[in-house]
Amino acid sequence: MSQGKGSSSQKKPPEPEPTPVAGKPLNDTEHNARVLNSMLTSHQKATYGSDFQDTTAARRRDSLLAMPALQLPQSSKDTGNFKALPRFDGKTAPDAVKGRDLWKAVQPPLVNRLGKRSRELYEQAIKQFAVTTNPRYDDDAPGKPRAHIFVWDLSRAMSCEIPHFVGARELTLAQTCDWLRHEGPMRGWKRLNDFEAVDVANTGLLVVALPRDRLNKLLAVVAPQAAPPDNKPRLTGVGRVRSDGAHPREFFGAPAIDCFFHD
Repeated sequence: MSQGKGSSSQKKPPEPEPTPVAGKPLNDTEHNARVLNSMLTSHQKATYGSDFQDTTAARRRDSLLAMPALQLPQSSKDTGNFKALPRFDGKTAPDAVKGRDLWKAVQPPLVNRLGKRSRELYEQAIKQFAVTTNPRYDDDAPGKPRAHIFVWDLSRAMSCEIPHFVGARELTLAQTCDWLRHEGPMRGWKRLNDFEAVDVANTGLLVVALPRDRLNKLLAVVAPQAAPPDNKPRLTGVGRVRSDGAHPREFFGAPAIDCFFHD
């Protein structure tokens, strides 16, 4: 005997999940999700589709050990009021950027936002890390410079992160160089030749340099500077030497370089 349409054997459609109610306290899961989302840097959010990161949600959550940089309070009308900005001499690092631990990012006193670039802000963003004296950039071992850690810190301060963690994966110096060459162009990094590097840096944009020889894994930045007589930009960072203005031959061991910049 067939059952009628009103038979109790038919399954009822699932009830819709309740929607959040304004003013209602969040449960622990909702609260944790909101807090974790607020901790992600814009780069970390953008790189969830990256080929360089792990695919499991659990390992993605672990990547939150890299904390977002603090934004410097600025006028809603103008960010060019340099009298109100912290000033750095390039030789004395604030305590906030001295830590050698890499499991979380440092919180630099000065952060330059996208769309608010200037030569003065870029110079001060670099100087706050005092790369030649800051113990954070001491070599991990002979022949193992922290070139990528300085670039990581500075790129976060310039709001265009070259990551040290991608997902839960901690990148080595060599992997960071590869990320910039292969992944960087999909994340807003544009190539330019070394003849243009100084002009671009002098507009306040972050310029990162690598040896053209791809087996030579090093990184540096091009700081604002006068036009070099030989058209070779002087480099700042940690390489074969630790310098705030070395010739590429001295810094990388070879004069040929490739450069990338970010708006």
